[in-house]
Amino acid sequence: MLTVDKVKQKFNINELPKPSMVIDSSIIAGKYENLKNLIDGVQVFYSVKTNPHVEVIRLLDKLGAGFEISSLPELKDLISLGIPADKIISGNTLKVPQMIEEAHKYGVNYFAYDSETEVDKIAQYAPGANVSLRISVDNTGSDWPLSKKFGAPMSKALELFKYAQEKGLKPHGLTFHVGSQCLNPLGWSNALMTIAEVYYLAKRNGVKLEVINMGGGFHSKLNKKIPSMEIIRENINKTIKDTFANEGLKFYIEPGRGLVGESALMVASVIGKATRGAENWLILDVGVYNGLLEAVAGIEYEFVSDKEINGLTHVNDLIPYHIGGPTCDSWDTIIKNYNLPSDLKVGDIIYILNTGAYTISEATRFNGFDPPKTFFI
Repeated sequence: MLTVDKVKQKFNINELPKPSMVIDSSIIAGKYENLKNLIDGVQVFYSVKTNPHVEVIRLLDKLGAGFEISSLPELKDLISLGIPADKIISGNTLKVPQMIEEAHKYGVNYFAYDSETEVDKIAQYAPGANVSLRISVDNTGSDWPLSKKFGAPMSKALELFKYAQEKGLKPHGLTFHVGSQCLNPLGWSNALMTIAEVYYLAKRNGVKLEVINMGGGFHSKLNKKIPSMEIIRENINKTIKDTFANEGLKFYIEPGRGLVGESALMVASVIGKATRGAENWLILDVGVYNGLLEAVAGIEYEFVSDKEINGLTHVNDLIPYHIGGPTCDSWDTIIKNYNLPSDLKVGDIIYILNTGAYTISEATRFNGFDPPKTFFI
């Protein structure tokens, strides 16, 4: 993970605009190598929505990654960077028709679906395309479950395979997602066993599939205990060996947070402080609208002040704060009862760790507050 010390070695903190985001390319490269070795021959398709910064895309392209897209703007960004069509897949099952059409024209030939409606769109705008059926799997243990909005039930799999064939599409694979920030080390292996039932049912009914896409959900370090990636790797490999031996399948993954989450930190500053009844409030120049939107859904970031780093605060001098962002909206509250130094004042520096994922990409300019400016190490 990117540390404050490393940032301070590269930048004069006082000269960085506040708020800023600092990204360490070497951490992304290291995470990519680890995920590429998750299973033998796995193909890594980076989930672009996680952090679509052009330098992140260029780095991962240079390393050999593919890219998973969900929208037309993401497709256009990849095209502008010269990313070839055979390195692009679309794992979103709720695609805008124009995106399907433009992707097909460019040569993209992998589209996920989970309903008849999505089949109809793909058949119209990408005739003859390869399609992978997304199956709903257990999302227990994930901070951000996805199994309600996305994924077909197992019971509809054969019906949806046949419907895709009738519409001239080629059933190509199965895909699933265990939920974002999955903290269950058995999440992927349990899902693979569910997927195996569908795979062999399809095979018995003459539908030969080539790809199993294990989606994303790979975690980054936030403010909770996380499982070992080695345990996750062992569980996945054992399940694949026990369940899909000699099937000759290709395996894909679509990591996002697990690739870039720990590569960045934010440098923010205190802009306000108040005591309201029994509550201590600390206001920063970055909040849920301009960089930390996931906080409202329960993602917990780690905050540390310069006073703590420089040894100017004793543990007994920490008090609980409700930490808010700069906008005129009470919903702009990042976290409650987080311990920080009692003597913080306007202008003091606060670092927010592991903010490389779903921060800048989800930021707005609500109330006129810009997202953090981005710098690379």
